[in-house]
Amino acid sequence: MGGAYFIGVRGQAVNQNWMRMRDFFRMRAHFGWLYAALSRLKCPNTPIVRTAAPLIDRVLHHLDQRTQRNSAKFDECFGTKTYGRLDVPVNGDRANPVIWGYSAINHDFFREIMRNIPASLSEYTFVDIGSGKGAAVLMASEYPFKHLVGVELNHELVDEARNNVQRFNERTGKEIAPEWSVGDFFQWGPPQSPCLFFFNNPFPEPLTLVAMQHLEKVLSEHPYRTLLVFRKAPKTCGDYLNHSTFWMPLRLAPYWRVYARTSAP
Repeated sequence: MGGAYFIGVRGQAVNQNWMRMRDFFRMRAHFGWLYAALSRLKCPNTPIVRTAAPLIDRVLHHLDQRTQRNSAKFDECFGTKTYGRLDVPVNGDRANPVIWGYSAINHDFFREIMRNIPASLSEYTFVDIGSGKGAAVLMASEYPFKHLVGVELNHELVDEARNNVQRFNERTGKEIAPEWSVGDFFQWGPPQSPCLFFFNNPFPEPLTLVAMQHLEKVLSEHPYRTLLVFRKAPKTCGDYLNHSTFWMPLRLAPYWRVYARTSAP
């Protein structure tokens, strides 16, 4: 396992501001660092920024469109149907559902995150929380995870995920067989083995912090090493993680974070 992981979990002091500056330029896929820089440049309401805003917006739009075109290539390559945005209920209450937009992660962004995790992935089970149509689980099959697990509330999406696995195996010649947990995340128990939990912003902001606190509570009785990858963490959850004693930051890029559990053996 990478030395940085051991440094993290042993609780040595890490300056998070320095980590953010260091990891800013790790976002190379689709010029992620440039997108983040231009987005931040728009924030100050000054005459110079207002003058440059139309140009900045055009560049950001171009980068967005480039990413959208690239995202569709995964399905074109593997014959799957993971791409596209859907509005799905996330609380299981049919009378008063909370709706959240599902969108699969871009393959290049996923690879970027995985190669920046300072740990050997071969001892971990990959667990995608809010797995949708299975895109991240399929992408995780490129890496030496012990097992692949998708946790998803929506039965229809899991059915589509299973179909995507079949298409993916037929196209690639692989025989991946993920485990699908269909139901409420808050009623689910993690595998009894080291896990990497992948959160691609699966919940609305108010529910995200509750989900993170629930995961910590469950893991407190789960004596295994744990990694957490969170892409596009909402501010409340991001602030919570920044001050958490449960998680030690390993990577703090603006659009994705990697943590290791501090208390596992």
